[in-house]
Amino acid sequence: MDELSLLQKEISDLTNILSFITKTAIDLEGQVNRLHISEPPRSGSRELDLEKEGPDVDEAEFEVPVASGGAEIDAMKRKTLDRLAEVLARFKTIKSTRIKKERNSDAKHVASVIMVEDTEAKSVTFLCSKNEGLDTVDMRFLKKLEELLQNILNGKRTLFLLWTKTVFSTISNNGWAGSCSGGGQTESVDQVYDTIFDHLQSRVKYYSTMICGAIRKAKGISELPKMLTSPNLQQEFLRVTSREWQDNHGLHFNFRLGGIGEESISDKAVDCLSDLEEETLVQEVYSEFRYIFGNGVNQVPQIPTKNLLKKVYRIVRHPRQRPALKGLLRQAFHDNKRLFKQAWTSLLYLTRIFFAAVTFVDFATKLNFTCIRFQQVPAVEAFRPQNSDSRCPTEVLESLGHSSLPQNWRDFFQIPEKVADFITLSRSTRTVHGEIQLIIYTEDLMHAHENLTGKVFPYIGCSRKCCFFCELFRIGHGTFQARGTHLTLFPLWALPHTFPLQSLQVLRQFSILLRDNLRGILNMPYPPPRRDLLQQSSAALSTAQTVQREAPIFSTMSQTMTRMMLGPGGVSASEHQIEFLPSLEEPGYAILMGGPERRGVASVPIEEAEIFKTNHERRTSALEKMDEMPPTECLSRKLCRYCRKIATYKCSACWTYYCSKTCQKRHWMHHVFTCRVPGRPNDADFLKRAIRIATRDINAKNQEGLNKAMLYLLADDHICSSFGFNNCKTALEVLDLTCLYGTMFSKIGHAVSVLQKHLESGSLRKFVEQFCQFERHLAQITNSDECPCVTWFLDCLSPESFIIPNRDKATYDIWVTAMADTIESLGLTYRLENGYKLNESQVDVFSLYLAIQPNIRLIPDIYSSSWLKFGFCYCKSFSQRAELARQYLLLASSNATFDDIVSAYEKSSLADLMRTHGVDISKLEIQGVRLHRPPPCEYSVYRLMIGVEHALSGRFCSCFRVYAGRDCHAYSETHIDRESGTNFGFHLASSWERWQLLNFYKHLFHLPGFDPRCMAEATEDLDPGKLEIYLDTLVPDMRRKIFDRNRTNIMFPRLKNRLRGSAAGGQNIPHFHLPCDCKEHDVIGPSGISRLRLHANIIS
Repeated sequence: MDELSLLQKEISDLTNILSFITKTAIDLEGQVNRLHISEPPRSGSRELDLEKEGPDVDEAEFEVPVASGGAEIDAMKRKTLDRLAEVLARFKTIKSTRIKKERNSDAKHVASVIMVEDTEAKSVTFLCSKNEGLDTVDMRFLKKLEELLQNILNGKRTLFLLWTKTVFSTISNNGWAGSCSGGGQTESVDQVYDTIFDHLQSRVKYYSTMICGAIRKAKGISELPKMLTSPNLQQEFLRVTSREWQDNHGLHFNFRLGGIGEESISDKAVDCLSDLEEETLVQEVYSEFRYIFGNGVNQVPQIPTKNLLKKVYRIVRHPRQRPALKGLLRQAFHDNKRLFKQAWTSLLYLTRIFFAAVTFVDFATKLNFTCIRFQQVPAVEAFRPQNSDSRCPTEVLESLGHSSLPQNWRDFFQIPEKVADFITLSRSTRTVHGEIQLIIYTEDLMHAHENLTGKVFPYIGCSRKCCFFCELFRIGHGTFQARGTHLTLFPLWALPHTFPLQSLQVLRQFSILLRDNLRGILNMPYPPPRRDLLQQSSAALSTAQTVQREAPIFSTMSQTMTRMMLGPGGVSASEHQIEFLPSLEEPGYAILMGGPERRGVASVPIEEAEIFKTNHERRTSALEKMDEMPPTECLSRKLCRYCRKIATYKCSACWTYYCSKTCQKRHWMHHVFTCRVPGRPNDADFLKRAIRIATRDINAKNQEGLNKAMLYLLADDHICSSFGFNNCKTALEVLDLTCLYGTMFSKIGHAVSVLQKHLESGSLRKFVEQFCQFERHLAQITNSDECPCVTWFLDCLSPESFIIPNRDKATYDIWVTAMADTIESLGLTYRLENGYKLNESQVDVFSLYLAIQPNIRLIPDIYSSSWLKFGFCYCKSFSQRAELARQYLLLASSNATFDDIVSAYEKSSLADLMRTHGVDISKLEIQGVRLHRPPPCEYSVYRLMIGVEHALSGRFCSCFRVYAGRDCHAYSETHIDRESGTNFGFHLASSWERWQLLNFYKHLFHLPGFDPRCMAEATEDLDPGKLEIYLDTLVPDMRRKIFDRNRTNIMFPRLKNRLRGSAAGGQNIPHFHLPCDCKEHDVIGPSGISRLRLHANIIS
């Protein structure tokens, strides 16, 4: 057997086994991209396939190309080749189905074209091929198209050249359709357009059906009727009567209120001229679109459709009119993204029919050719090796030299279903793809006629991207460029039976590439996962973004272009910054500026400049250089999300991997909140999570844990109103209800689904009662103790007072109970019944006792105004704050009256009042707790603590509001007062420095050794450096840790500044304290935990 036959057989085995291993693109993209590096970059217009499932369609393909000269000519040739291949494809392959028997194992309806130029004879020949071969319909179309284009070249060339010079500027702005106002040019485009439109009737029918189906579905989407409320009526009235509108720039606009036929005149801005005809074109196209495709039948009229596509072509080429049309269509589809995308994509594909006609006429008129011919490439027979019909995959691997495989791979190659499928495909008829036919035919042609070597344009026009095997073959050949590859491995791909001997080197290179890919796959620790075959259909494959160039941005010049125009003066570079510009004088080089080595301005290869800039940025972020990075891990190695072992399964709804179903079940309680299962997570999922977290805090069996559980449960208003927590009157009832739901989750199978079902049907209260009755009956049978939560629910509650869900209830019963207990304990019943209003001091005392009532017991913290007013700021732990709250309750239960407590609060003598009435606070006083506001020197530190915590809390409060005329705050400063900003480094700080200081102080305040009094003493010291010394004792070398030479000023942080003032006599006050009580406010939170201020306001 000769070398050619051996190579053909080897390549056939390699393609068979690669297709067997994976039926979609696995991790082969890196190898393909690596091979692409040596290819020259492609310029010109972006080639685009609008039928991609995934990212939105980019309409930039229709716009006028920005290239000029040789680049514009090359772009026009590539565009012509791709458009011709798309037209020859003709049929629209139906999307692949999930039913295995109906899947396609090969590419269908895919055409390819190569162009051979003869500059001396000024002729061009298009060599055309198709996977299944060109039929008589295709040849008849090519003959008709050749006659039309030749007629343009022969009979009307002089007229075309004159017309081109006249309207070139119009073409640049409006495109062909906008410039074809009459004459022979319009007639030529229309003739080519009619021919292509008739040839592509199957595609027109397919896309018309898609649009009609989308409109039919959109009609079923109904909007909710608006309520006849006063605001809605007023809004509708203004919408009907408003005719004029003025924007922020002073431009006036008039709107017509009548039908489509009425005229409307707009005041046009001087710098934004508009064409009335172009502006009304969008409305015309929208109306015609609804008329043609919205008649309820899939059969659309031909002539109106053809005229509509011409107008759509004019619109999609215009960056201002295209969004207007898309906006109208979105409204027509009720903002349904899927239906709009289906209709818009189909409309653009129909528009490409007219775009192809414009491209062909463009090619005939703008390029200097006098003869255009179309030639069919002779069909070739596919190679089919002998004695391979019955070989199994392991036998094929042994013939390729892969006999010893790991156990995972051996099991993979011995799956009966896959082996049977492999043998069946090996016996099937194979196809030589059009790209391979063209490359081999052109190779043979150039070998026979050496003068053709420089006349073949090095680009293959394809109706779709190349498959993986065609792309590897093209790369191995090294002559042609193409759209790119979709990395699909087709099992029925084959080489021609006959092969020119001069192409042996191409086969050798192709075999090496296939072997490298097979070796890389078999080196993986386990076989690739099963995925569906990505079919070669226009609905699944895409040519979007295959020509790598910067996406066009209208009305905005790219940053690189701006810098190149300004030169080195337009770039900011310093010792700690590096910038580079592409050099206009030396292609491939760049001008490098800045950096710690102080290069000045140096011209270096652009690759070196990119590496130098990247390494500098990585070094500033404390990262290693590019060449010092550790070896990367295998990205295809999937780990279990729960136990981090090698994963062999994945979630059926998302791409989360697990090693076993046991791990998946254990992780489900967390995974449900990120999984894409329809209808999850639901309210019952969030309830289960809240119960789990609250139970963990309750099981800590201390007062702080109970407080955390109460805060967490009452912080979610939706859960509380849905599951009855807003009906609980005391903290004990909240805990009983938590225990009851926890018991239900542990004893009911599929408890989440069951609870959610009863919640949605409104029968949750009855279901909970039935569950409690069952638990009571079970306890009686087993002679066991009944859970207190069951006793509470059955004996202490009534269906009328404990409604589940109770979403219309605005006030939590626990706050109503706390309110009544506070009024009773302070002896305010008679006063409030007679309309007595509390003053500010009385409201402060009342708010304190409202929060610390035993039935709710929300101990004041830094987010409460009582934290500063009643000495809780002195407490260093939760136990101290809880003890202080208990002493305040003892004071209220003693002989002290409400007026006594308010008077002592105003005089800062609450400690004396407690001693008078026998309340022992000696232990708290020994620990440094005081029952009054801090003195001015310490007050500034506590204000800083409040400002930092409120700024980073994620909750809203008065700190976020700007108040005019406040001397204690700088202009536009809301969180940090003027004294704290000056003394603690915020003055003149940048945004990043300010953020760094906020996070540093937050960390500092939570350290065990932090003492506000010590910090205040360091701030008051005559030595301004004492503050930094104190901070260094808590955070050693704090200045270096928060400093960043690339982001901060060299003086950051400025900790030696102090706020200074002057007395009435003019004497300087070195440590001036500016009065400020702006921080004495509550942070706003959910209704369940922040009713304090609301009730206080009601009392006042």
